[in-house]
Amino acid sequence: MDILHDFDGAFDLTGGQDLIDSFAILKPGAKTVSIAGIPDATTARDIGAGPLVTAALTAASAKIRRAARRRGVGYRYMFMHPSGDDLDVLTELVDKGTLTTVTDRAFPFEQIPDAFAYLEQGHAKGKVVVQM
Repeated sequence: MDILHDFDGAFDLTGGQDLIDSFAILKPGAKTVSIAGIPDATTARDIGAGPLVTAALTAASAKIRRAARRRGVGYRYMFMHPSGDDLDVLTELVDKGTLTTVTDRAFPFEQIPDAFAYLEQGHAKGKVVVQM
């Protein structure tokens, strides 16, 4: 089995244990950015949250930030905003091979209930794709 290590960064889409585990595959000084974890104080300040919300998010994200620090890596939460232009850039990066994606399994459109059942098992290691 291949063991992942020394990555420059990670982009977490699921949060929870997957987010914590992402810290172990990074080289020191690298960073995980998450859209599914808990917002941190920096993110709170970036969106103009007041001191009470910032303090609450600081406390709520303490476990995640502590786990990142133990591994010598950074953590940052990012609010996602839909953007066709950004998706175009990502598509170009994937097409060039600069950005790679991990697909766990693909299901035909007719098997959407099976795809959801598979996702709910919680064992997918990558994207689960429904083909149209």
